[in-house]
Amino acid sequence: MELDLQFRLLKAPPATKVLMAFRRDADSEGALPRPKAADARGTVQWVAVELNKKQIGIARLELAPPEFCFVSELIILSQYRGQGIGHWIMKRIEQYCAGAGIKRLLLEAGEGTDNFYKSQAFVSDPLMPRLLRKDINPFQRKIFSPLFH
Repeated sequence: MELDLQFRLLKAPPATKVLMAFRRDADSEGALPRPKAADARGTVQWVAVELNKKQIGIARLELAPPEFCFVSELIILSQYRGQGIGHWIMKRIEQYCAGAGIKRLLLEAGEGTDNFYKSQAFVSDPLMPRLLRKDINPFQRKIFSPLFH
């Protein structure tokens, strides 16, 4: 079964009510680290995955071009897990970052998600083993226009 998924850049962070609903659904309201304020050296970009115009997943990207993008939250609604949507949005995040000239994705895997990220070719960072990293192939297809001119 092929799902008609859409990748969307959000113009503003999700409303607190929406974000809390995603966190409750992930059963991680207290487990997810609360994002810090944006650093002046980078940019925060929220993205969403939609199915039939319904938001079924969100992610918070902390962009620090050209070096890295830190994925500080990635939540797919529980009823849509196990259908490849997490893999799909991670590929779109990678393509989006490649279009911005970013070299690497970084993240801290939540409890029980290590295998998911390792299946996406993330490895432990040698300098900070709690973090997982993935170098972005600069030759992969870029489907998004660059963020920074």
